[in-house]
Amino acid sequence: METGAMIAAQVQELTAFLEALSPETSQHANIELVQQLEKAKRALAALQAKATHEFVQQRQAQEAAEQVPTSEQLKGIEAEVGLARQESAFIGAGLTHTATALCTVLPNTLAALASGRVSEYHARIVAEQTNHLSDAHRLEIDAAIMHRLGRASSSQLRKLLQGHAYRLDPRAAEQRAAQNARRRRVCMEPATDGMVSVSAELPTHQGLAVMDALKKRTDQRLAAAHSTPDTSGSSLDREQVMADIFVELLTGQTTASAVNAEVIVLIHDTTVLGADNIPAWVPGYGPLPAGMVKHWLTDPDMQKSLRRMYTRPQDGQIVALESTRRRFPDGLTKMLRIRDDQCATPWCNSPVEDADHRHSWSKGGTTSWANSTGLCRRCNQRKENTGWAYTGTPDNLIVTTPTGHSYSVGTRPPIADIGHRNNDPPTFENLVIDVAWAAAA
Repeated sequence: METGAMIAAQVQELTAFLEALSPETSQHANIELVQQLEKAKRALAALQAKATHEFVQQRQAQEAAEQVPTSEQLKGIEAEVGLARQESAFIGAGLTHTATALCTVLPNTLAALASGRVSEYHARIVAEQTNHLSDAHRLEIDAAIMHRLGRASSSQLRKLLQGHAYRLDPRAAEQRAAQNARRRRVCMEPATDGMVSVSAELPTHQGLAVMDALKKRTDQRLAAAHSTPDTSGSSLDREQVMADIFVELLTGQTTASAVNAEVIVLIHDTTVLGADNIPAWVPGYGPLPAGMVKHWLTDPDMQKSLRRMYTRPQDGQIVALESTRRRFPDGLTKMLRIRDDQCATPWCNSPVEDADHRHSWSKGGTTSWANSTGLCRRCNQRKENTGWAYTGTPDNLIVTTPTGHSYSVGTRPPIADIGHRNNDPPTFENLVIDVAWAAAA
């Protein structure tokens, strides 16, 4: 077995070779290059899956030898894989499960990946669409779809796998549907400029009922609008009307523009008081165009309050706050959410849920700005496992895993990276704006 240093040297040599490659002079040759590079990526993905599976096996054997209870084994393993691949723990869990499946119950899919016949994405579809089945059924499906790997599209492959799964174990399919119903949820994700996407995962009949209700109310409003002359010079299309009705039904307001809302917006003082157009920032959401926030500030239906937030002039970091209590005070918690924006663990995409002591309170850690990190619930719990450590300063976080690998990330507020200028401090560097729309009369 080669040492880590030898492997790193070979990878560096391969990377240098690839960096030296340049596009070809003909269309045909460039397509050939694209095909060969894709084949190489797939072979590397197969080797990565094998290494991941071996790592899991080694860790499990070590913990079994140390007599770690079975229920406590492999704690945090998905986060270690995610960090190694610069991904979140959620993605790391999927990659780990896929690697285990490929190396145990999906040999034909692994062979197709190693030979470059199927992509890593398609291999992951096979693993995910069969993970609720027994090993015997997964092996059977792996053999049954072998001739379709590399030929079927992702949609065709997913449907094919579902069909085989329903045929082999209809009861498992029914149980999975029941489990999915218990995991129903509503979530929000940033969308395009100034927009968000609010979605719900619901049982099929409920989702159809929701859309049917929206369509009926949309038809009624459009019919009423057509029967009334429009003197405003503006009209809404069907999609816009349906979106407005969606907001009105959920908030109980008479119009979509008059909803109750409270939003924290970070914006540079030179944008509010001057001519700058540096984007604003909503913690947990991301950037907003400066003009949109300025428009909010002139909205007569909106209640506004401005609060100064002092930052260091050289890099935009927020000023510290101290406390003698174990529980983080509301002000410090809000500062953490503003600074870290989302879970501070490298590559974790989850929102901040907990204000955490980097050095545990039970071991003498203080409730302070210097000892605080904004984490999601899972990362906060995972860091308590053996071998994990979260250290650093208010300006950076260092995560150390049980293998001794360390991952560092800066912890300045994101808005500092967009518009910070290293100059003399103004009266106040950023403004924190609490925005609240008044309820409709």
